[in-house]
Amino acid sequence: MDKKTWIVVTLCVVGMIINAVYLTPKPEPQAVPPVPAAAESNPAAGTGTDATAATPGSAAATASTPSVPAEAVETVELTSTNVRYELTSKGGGVSKTYLLDTKDKVVLNKWGKAPIGALSTAARSYDDLNYKVVEKSDKHVIFEAVSPEKVLIRKEYRFSTGPKVSDNLLDFKITLTNQSGAKISRDNWFIYTGSASELRPDEIERPAFIWNDSGDPHAIHTSRFRDGPNWLGWGKAIVYEENTLPRTRWVGVMSRFYATVINNKEDLPSRTWTERFLIDHSKDEFADNSKAATDHAIHGGMSLPPVELEAGAAKTVEFRIYSGPKIYRDLAAIDTADGNFSRQLNQVMFYGNWFGWVSRFLVQALRTFHDWTGNWGVAIIMLTVAVRSLLWPLQARSNAQMKKMGKLSPLMKEMQEKYKDDPQRMNQEMMKMYREYGVNPVGGCLPLLVQFPIFIGFYTALKSAAELRGQPFIWWVQDLSLPDTVARLNLFFLHLDVNPLPLLMGLTMFLQMKLTPQPATVDKMQQRIFMFMPFMFLFFCYNFASALALYWTFTNIFMIVQAQLTRIWQKEPVLEKKTVIDTKAASVSSMSSYSAGNKQKKDKPKTLRPGGGGAKSTRKPNT
Repeated sequence: MDKKTWIVVTLCVVGMIINAVYLTPKPEPQAVPPVPAAAESNPAAGTGTDATAATPGSAAATASTPSVPAEAVETVELTSTNVRYELTSKGGGVSKTYLLDTKDKVVLNKWGKAPIGALSTAARSYDDLNYKVVEKSDKHVIFEAVSPEKVLIRKEYRFSTGPKVSDNLLDFKITLTNQSGAKISRDNWFIYTGSASELRPDEIERPAFIWNDSGDPHAIHTSRFRDGPNWLGWGKAIVYEENTLPRTRWVGVMSRFYATVINNKEDLPSRTWTERFLIDHSKDEFADNSKAATDHAIHGGMSLPPVELEAGAAKTVEFRIYSGPKIYRDLAAIDTADGNFSRQLNQVMFYGNWFGWVSRFLVQALRTFHDWTGNWGVAIIMLTVAVRSLLWPLQARSNAQMKKMGKLSPLMKEMQEKYKDDPQRMNQEMMKMYREYGVNPVGGCLPLLVQFPIFIGFYTALKSAAELRGQPFIWWVQDLSLPDTVARLNLFFLHLDVNPLPLLMGLTMFLQMKLTPQPATVDKMQQRIFMFMPFMFLFFCYNFASALALYWTFTNIFMIVQAQLTRIWQKEPVLEKKTVIDTKAASVSSMSSYSAGNKQKKDKPKTLRPGGGGAKSTRKPNT
């Protein structure tokens, strides 16, 4: 396809995306149908209540009380320096986790339909047993209850102990004792993992259900589900997901900055379920937010390994529950303390396989600079200077190559004109000219190739860096994890936030590209693409964390300064024609000489021995 065709195709694709994202009417969220009282109790599940009927505060949920014992629901709290766990006897689990070390007092499992650790006997159902608190202290709580099938369920929650103690870790133990008098076999006991939701309806990330199977992490975001066909009109509604995992290490839910993960002590087979549900913002601070009507939370569960209990037998399964921020250093420290039993909790960061090592290196370097300065904004600037200083020799060499290419421009134009009817010959002569003048035509692209994984790694790391939440830099930048919005422009139907840092980033990128020498081989189309790049980066960074715009702005400023210093101190590259040995011709010549010599030897008349028998041997006889 020619250039015009490419442009038309690109515009069509962009138009389709805009139409799908902004212009296609979204299906209205499905209202939860009223559930008859007779259907609220799930006989097959025994202790479970169907997921769609368990909306908190709904009439349906209230109507499920016949299966709940008459005892009052008891609440117990476990409090440490940074975390407060609220545990309830209804379901026997952690109803909410309060992160006390956050400025806005973040609450995990805020919209959960059951407490974390609730046990049920079917997927997408919740434990409605009211447990009895049989033991408690400021460090632990123990619940007990007997299920309808005469199984004594004992749950123990305790602040984690061991080589790596963290306020965000709870040891969780379940003991099942068969009191029925007959053997019980079950493979459908499920543990509720809690729910996750974003802090704001207009957050850049969507909450996800996550798991690790044999060291391979996966995530299903709420955007995976839909209430009907996709934007192309294909497929059908996706209401929930179920998976079978042969070697489960952890299962949980996460938002952009926080996660709740139930961690096995060893790899176990398991099944998981997950679904999303709509959050009711009608009475909170986001009631007027344009995206509040489509803001979903996500929740799910994981099954216990198959259980077979003889009469009177008992089985204990141990877990750990992590509820807290997604901070790579803290999660990696827990993994390191676990040694050979590492559950790879740090993979909750989801840095990716290709550029994950870049993200880990940048985050650790950023942490080091923060420990030196105490300010995350200054740490980002120091990291920028360090990265660009390492790339200085490469950038200087690239600029020199591009200047040489510029000096070759007249010769290249002559050659293009001379061989315009023979492209193959023109390419051969071009390559010959590059070798003669010692010019690498792709040398100017190397810095861009190196910067690409750095940008991707930094983007991925900052996307979920909980360390930056609520961290100010200067003046108008009061939270590096959010856009630095200072005002909002209302232009008819368009509402545009004014974010100074991304605008400054686009301006400095434009200046930096104007001051950087361009290769002579760049045609007009490529020049337009280069000029379009600042707008593309501006689009990516405009509503992202201001930390990324800060990093890229100082990258541009550093490169502008580097270009000016190079112009002053670095000698202008001289275009000198080098003597190039045509190895191919020399090889052919030497082969010809060798062949000619052999030919002369072959053509040399042989000396005939008297009596015949060929040439006379020069070998002396043995004496």
